[in-house]
Amino acid sequence: MPDNKPTLVEVIRSLKEYQGILRKGHSWMFREIVGEFFGEDAGFMSLGEHEVVLTTDGIWEKVIEADLEWAGFVSILVNVHDIYAMGAKPVMAVNVISAKSSDDLKKILSGIERGIRLFGIKMVKGHLHPESSRNSIDVAMVGIGKREKLLRSNTAKSGDEIVIAVDTDGQFHEKLPYNFDSTSKPRDIFIRQFESMIHIAEEELVSSAKDLSNAGILGTAAMLLEVSNAGGIIDLDKIPTPDGADIIQWLKCYPACGFVCTAENGKEAVKIFRKHSIEAEIVGEVDDSKLLRLKLGNEEGVFYDFRREGVLGIWKKRQNYK
Repeated sequence: MPDNKPTLVEVIRSLKEYQGILRKGHSWMFREIVGEFFGEDAGFMSLGEHEVVLTTDGIWEKVIEADLEWAGFVSILVNVHDIYAMGAKPVMAVNVISAKSSDDLKKILSGIERGIRLFGIKMVKGHLHPESSRNSIDVAMVGIGKREKLLRSNTAKSGDEIVIAVDTDGQFHEKLPYNFDSTSKPRDIFIRQFESMIHIAEEELVSSAKDLSNAGILGTAAMLLEVSNAGGIIDLDKIPTPDGADIIQWLKCYPACGFVCTAENGKEAVKIFRKHSIEAEIVGEVDDSKLLRLKLGNEEGVFYDFRREGVLGIWKKRQNYK
């Protein structure tokens, strides 16, 4: 960790100004449309002995502008993340792509092809808008999980331990300081890390789970607690962190493989994650305070008071916000 470690006040201020978190603030507007799946990584339905899981993501224009090949790859990665986070296995995908030129399209497709090869996804349909005024990438994906074994985001319970599991063996993207790439390792190791979530779901080892998204490590943990109508405390010094990484940069980043879970016995989840070659630690505890508090060294402060603020904006809905 760098010697010029920031204060907790500086960490909180920087995170609450981070666009990756702020852009989630309109999510509450979809609450009525999405219904029971609001705040979840994916929706699902039962089919025989299985759950069919469905999710979709569009790639942030800042990522597209910085690196088209990486944006294409991430369009697969983010959907895979969502499905594994629920304890299911991703299997098929469709896409909608806009491309300004054939060269841009080739770069986008190169990234998508790398992603589907890595994860063994079958791309079954696509739609292209050629010669568009801008580049855009949207992908939807289907996964399969065991019936009644899926993990939810809104089921964290007071007294649960909070576990952060994240692959720290990688590097920050050279053009995107808040993207952390750990995908260069052998495929079997990388896939094994993700499949830890299937094991955890089927063994019913956690109460709730969510993938670490572009809201960053703490933004994602906050979303999980917010939709669970809970609070909690997280010790930043316990979060797995790459050697030498700046704490604020790391807490804002989207890691190539990472999850937050809550569990009555966090040690069991940590054991599984480590067995699957992903670093994990118990970093805090859930409570019913409706406050997310953070610790850093001897400092402690409130990150979110969910009674009057939040990442997803649920509090606005509660107050009939217009």
